[in-house]
Amino acid sequence: MIKWHYKVWMKRGGKREMKFSNQKFNGIFPTLLILLIFILSGCIFLIFLGFGLFGLSRILIFLKLGFFTYNKDLFSNLVYYGSYIVFGYFLLFAIEHLMDYFRKQLPNNPYFNGTLFHLISYVITTILFYFVIHIHYVYIKIEFWVIALIIGILYLCKMIFYPDSEDLNDKK
Repeated sequence: MIKWHYKVWMKRGGKREMKFSNQKFNGIFPTLLILLIFILSGCIFLIFLGFGLFGLSRILIFLKLGFFTYNKDLFSNLVYYGSYIVFGYFLLFAIEHLMDYFRKQLPNNPYFNGTLFHLISYVITTILFYFVIHIHYVYIKIEFWVIALIIGILYLCKMIFYPDSEDLNDKK
């Protein structure tokens, strides 16, 4: 083995060259680029979400529809209001996927088709958000009808921008 390497080295003129295997580092730069794009887009989304929620809270305060009385230091405010948003998001996400699961399991049921399905999803989402998440945050004072209106607008935007699409992976 040593003799073979020595012969190859001598054929090259006795120069020492370092060769990196293309197999080891072939996919690292595209992976890092995709990771960078993913992180940047996630940060931009969170910044826009923060500005949007800040604007929504200012609108609610201006119209006297909501009051946010928790005011400690910056980190405490981020944890308090951020947990409200995160818990609410996960609850809405879970309900949406559970309702889609029911719709796929019961395709002929009239309650899981058409407008009635969206109405049931909206009502369950609003009631559970109010009684599971909102009721425990005593420093956030927003009436039920305002929460129902906000969730209704968000649900309507979801239906407009992300309509029900056919499953492209379903082989028939």
